[in-house]
Amino acid sequence: APDTNTTWRIGDGTAAFYNYVYYTVAGFSEHDTFRSNQIREGQITRAEAMVRIEDENRPRYANMKWYLDAVGLDFEDTVRAVNAIPRMYEAASA
Repeated sequence: APDTNTTWRIGDGTAAFYNYVYYTVAGFSEHDTFRSNQIREGQITRAEAMVRIEDENRPRYANMKWYLDAVGLDFEDTVRAVNAIPRMYEAASA
């Protein structure tokens, strides 16, 4: 997929959409879980994982739009609805 640097879980747009929902509502995605497992296994450092998930958790809007069009949902309405879901976490203070 041209909109991501990762080669796993790029799928057909489903992953881009549900990871957007997870990250927006819960504050983490399957990318965070995957990288956390790699840290525990000693495959990468926490610092490396943080760099990777910063990139991997960027919204893949073009891919999400393609997917939502394919399943018959309006992109703007759907993203607006997801963004309106109450957060399950408190954002860190700056």
